[in-house]
Amino acid sequence: MIDKKVIEGRLKILEKALEELVNIREDSLDDIRHSLEKQWAVEHGLQLAIQTLLDIGSHILVEEGERNINNYTDIIRQLGEMGIIPREFAKSIEGMAGLRNILVHEYVNVDLEIIIKILQQRIEDFEQFISLIRKYLSK
Repeated sequence: MIDKKVIEGRLKILEKALEELVNIREDSLDDIRHSLEKQWAVEHGLQLAIQTLLDIGSHILVEEGERNINNYTDIIRQLGEMGIIPREFAKSIEGMAGLRNILVHEYVNVDLEIIIKILQQRIEDFEQFISLIRKYLSK
């Protein structure tokens, strides 16, 4: 059985991370490019947001009886295949798993331009994920 309190707690963490990322997104691109503090905040905020999304997905899948999860991409893919989130949306956010791995393991090689592009263009994916999970929990 899905523990809705656990999921809601994780959703609140995700919302807080997004709030901070949106605040940084309001800064100019040059400000971000020239501030190591802001770059680290964006990288850490994205890492936290992605990891939280994956934790939520993993919790739901395990409680739904899914045991065939071998990596982080599988979590997102299975959420789509099980209809917890739309398949097309799952396909569009699968890359988050790889980004998480880069942020955690390849942090020295992070491409700042890609990170800024994600900050500018893909934050809404997290907001959509939150909405979809809340809709799923209300069923």
